[in-house]
Amino acid sequence: MGECCAGHGPCSNDGQRTGAQRRGGSPSASAQRPLPPEPVKRTWDFTRRFGIINLGGRGGCGADAEQAKAALDASNRLLEEFLSGPADAKKLGLERKNYLAQVLGAGPSIDTYLTAFNNVGKRGPDGYVPSAEQDLCNARGQHLSVLAVRDGLAGIARLYPDMNEAQVALAQANAALTKMGGEESATQMVSRNRSGSLASVRLKPALSNNPQWIAGFRSAFPRLVPGQTVMKIHPYSANWYVHKNETTSYPEYRQIGAWVAAKKADGTCWIHSVDLWQNFTGSGFDSGEYKLGGPPQQIRCENL
Repeated sequence: MGECCAGHGPCSNDGQRTGAQRRGGSPSASAQRPLPPEPVKRTWDFTRRFGIINLGGRGGCGADAEQAKAALDASNRLLEEFLSGPADAKKLGLERKNYLAQVLGAGPSIDTYLTAFNNVGKRGPDGYVPSAEQDLCNARGQHLSVLAVRDGLAGIARLYPDMNEAQVALAQANAALTKMGGEESATQMVSRNRSGSLASVRLKPALSNNPQWIAGFRSAFPRLVPGQTVMKIHPYSANWYVHKNETTSYPEYRQIGAWVAAKKADGTCWIHSVDLWQNFTGSGFDSGEYKLGGPPQQIRCENL
């Protein structure tokens, strides 16, 4: 996961840092430093370090999630510590425009995260199908990103109770979190989306019925993907693709490929792409090597 950013504006998706990170340290690290007691200094230090954290949809699982949650916790502690002591009204007034810019940018971010959350698990018939856990991690990341925006907006609203824009954006964030629901709701949504997308997946028609090619792919597949039962083989090559040297025009290698539909031991069916590569020896092509192509794509067994 990219670094979580705080300061006077969220990080851009290209990883550019803002606020505290340009001055050294992550949000969690900087937030743990005690604030100086003098009002002007502590207000200056606080506004330099506090702002809406932009997670960019990341932080759904594992170490990424731990890092993101630690940054949010540290930011919230920083806010509470600041509000419990003296503040400089003049410095807060000077920073109002910067915080307002963050507030106005929060609305589109919330909409983006909510849309991404609702689309987790949806994909076209040719799209790569990750595991259900990966999809669920993605959904959690979108939820945590809205939570980060919500907490930042809530903090700004407490700093500037008369900033109506903060109240409006905060209500939008809370509404989005309500729509997302909890872990069970996310799991059910991901399952529905995956099931709906899976229904449209089909094995593409064969471009060749060459029995020698098909026999070769059938023989090679168990070595490439052990433990799966071949259901169908559809070559996606009508003829050999021959690659020639650009300078001499002599052939260097040739290639054919096929979609292999196979069933796993758990009863699920998957489409694999397999290619046969044969190198030119000077007088002909060698026996070649079978290689797996891209990641497999799940398909309903009844749709084969």
